[in-house]
Amino acid sequence: MGRRYKTYQAETGVTYQYFFDVRRSVVRPEGQGAGSDFAFVLIADQRPPFVLRIFVAERALAAWRDAHRRDLTANEQYAAAKMRLFRAFDESERLRDEPLTLEELSQEYNISRERVRQIEVRAFEKLQKSIKNLSIERRIGR
Repeated sequence: MGRRYKTYQAETGVTYQYFFDVRRSVVRPEGQGAGSDFAFVLIADQRPPFVLRIFVAERALAAWRDAHRRDLTANEQYAAAKMRLFRAFDESERLRDEPLTLEELSQEYNISRERVRQIEVRAFEKLQKSIKNLSIERRIGR
């Protein structure tokens, strides 16, 4: 069974289509600590799909619990992640920017254009494999 994309028209003028994919418990090494990644699959203005992960930190949930004397339910945690997703749509120009050229990326990361191209090809191959595996898992009912 395929996923049904939902649509969101951002304040930035970009139309996003998205669906919720999965929630995973993670520990972020960037000093954010433990929490959950809510993964959404997005299409922005008819471009190829990509995954955006929204992190909900355990310490944010603890602060809520301390302030309101109750835990957020799983549905409320999902709603918080979705509200953050919409805020990213509305506020972030980066989600809608034109892709950087190989030259711009090579300058930003101080590597050759050819190396940028190789990384791009490898990333695209990984994305295709992940989408294929996800599709197979859903068909066999995992």
